[in-house]
Amino acid sequence: MSTPPDNGLEADDAGDDLAIRGEIETSSVPELLRSILHSAETGVLTVKSGDASKSVYLDQGRLVYATSNDPDERLGESLLLQGKITARQWIEASKEIRPGRRLGAILVDMEAIEPEELLPAVEHHVKEIVLDLLTWTHGDYEFVIKNVDPGHLVPLNISVENLVLEGLRRSRSWSQVLKGIGDIDAMPVPGGNTDVLYKLDLTEEEQEILSHVTGHSSVEQICQVSYLPNFETCRILWAFHVLGVIRRASAAETAPEGRLEQERALDLEEIVEKFNQMFGRVNVFLRGRIGDEIESLMEAILEQVSREYGTLFAGIDLRNHGRADFDQMLANVADLPPEQRKSLMIAGLNELTAAIQLAVRRERGVQEEAVVSGIIKDGLRRVGAP
Repeated sequence: MSTPPDNGLEADDAGDDLAIRGEIETSSVPELLRSILHSAETGVLTVKSGDASKSVYLDQGRLVYATSNDPDERLGESLLLQGKITARQWIEASKEIRPGRRLGAILVDMEAIEPEELLPAVEHHVKEIVLDLLTWTHGDYEFVIKNVDPGHLVPLNISVENLVLEGLRRSRSWSQVLKGIGDIDAMPVPGGNTDVLYKLDLTEEEQEILSHVTGHSSVEQICQVSYLPNFETCRILWAFHVLGVIRRASAAETAPEGRLEQERALDLEEIVEKFNQMFGRVNVFLRGRIGDEIESLMEAILEQVSREYGTLFAGIDLRNHGRADFDQMLANVADLPPEQRKSLMIAGLNELTAAIQLAVRRERGVQEEAVVSGIIKDGLRRVGAP
């Protein structure tokens, strides 16, 4: 795992194990954990703040276990708090704990919980420990790169990206948020990390804020158009930074000569954004009706439209909450003169809109088509007459 020279980290070889140490004031827990996971390391991350200590066990970038020295954050207490076991069961099971004999297995043997309930209980327990850790703002950490004890290797079904996102949602530290976004005058741009974006369960508010990250608006300007308070908007932007969904624009991108072409495309981008807002609303409605089947439906629609507009929609998949990637489409038609580029893009999006409406009528019936048609009618009104 790479470690910048100016972030206060210290590396120490202890036998065959490499230990990396630092303070979480200089590298927040979410950023630290995301960095370790991204580099697919195996080892144990331990964070201490005062008398409190938590450890996160990782195997090739996967979260496999977590522990805490807080007596109220042990598995038995977690199950008791959730009402999964009784106080008597907790007391009796605790008496049986010994090396090689874990509480979860004891509770199953006692028939206090069903075998199939054990793994979800462990997953919930691990999530709660990590989510609390992600909100810590003071303390020291040590990441020891080493093989993980097989006893800590649990096949957890946890989306680390969504876990980090949820932890960032709980943050109340403005100093960490401000440091994470850089400055309110900073210009965030899409990071191009679509693989992570597809894994995230974003709220409508988060999707809305992400739609304003175009490379034309500063953090302050995004705050001005957001319906959320400035702190929440900045916290969401920080979360996107940590997860690699967005990044800060480089000096070249913000220089006058670098922004000239961006300004020329601004009008077209605003039009495409209005189409995307409409597609996003249609996506939310249809996902509520047919769930993940919407993925195959939109794929079939896009394939149909691509027969005529294949160049424009090359590399577009509509999995990003139903949105068509403006930057990708612009790159696809970059060789055309500005007016032809605009005309082709609008014509293609209009064709995509009509195809969605027709497919909903054919696949879902007139009632759901009526709802989608209403969304489309309102969306086209907002687009206006370009």
